[in-house]
Amino acid sequence: MKRINKITEEEMILEFLKGEFNSNRFNEDLRNALIKLNLNSNIISNGDLTNKKENLERLKIMKEYRGYPDEELFENFPTIYEWDYVKLSKEDIDKIYYIDYDYWNELSNNTSKPLEAAKTIKEGREIFKVSNQPFIDGIKNIDSFPPIILITCNDEKYLIIEGHSRMTVYGLNPDKLEGTYAYIGYCTEEEMKKYDIRMLKDESLKSRKY
Repeated sequence: MKRINKITEEEMILEFLKGEFNSNRFNEDLRNALIKLNLNSNIISNGDLTNKKENLERLKIMKEYRGYPDEELFENFPTIYEWDYVKLSKEDIDKIYYIDYDYWNELSNNTSKPLEAAKTIKEGREIFKVSNQPFIDGIKNIDSFPPIILITCNDEKYLIIEGHSRMTVYGLNPDKLEGTYAYIGYCTEEEMKKYDIRMLKDESLKSRKY
């Protein structure tokens, strides 16, 4: 992993919305949020980070659509003190984890790792009767995937915030992760333990009571 430069929270929000806007799974919900807020999709597809009004409107979209920064998906979300833009290597895939959610837990054999999820898919097992075909179909588009969004408190374990499906496709072809890009948010261990205790170092888990 190589750090390229620091980014702002506003850039992360824009990239989060771009990733979800291009998702067959989430596109409809995101469009509904835009309609409710009387906003045009151009604010996502051609977002201008220098436009303060746009940045505030995208923050409203994130609140309506995903509960950012403190509800729904982002309930107990850690305070991020820095966002970075990084280039990934294929070895990084073993440090990247799914969020703690039933579907991703089952798909990855309770490891939360994309490589394990890929084994389940290759075995032909479907979790909760959800088709694996979108992951298989995704391989043909893998070279045009947008960056994923991660958070960490220790640079050892990285939690996916946006891009679970894309990371699963990378699990099927990990060499393709080499040279791709990601956005990473950094928080303290104290902040992370409120959101996902699994992302702490194993030594911390043994020495602390929660």
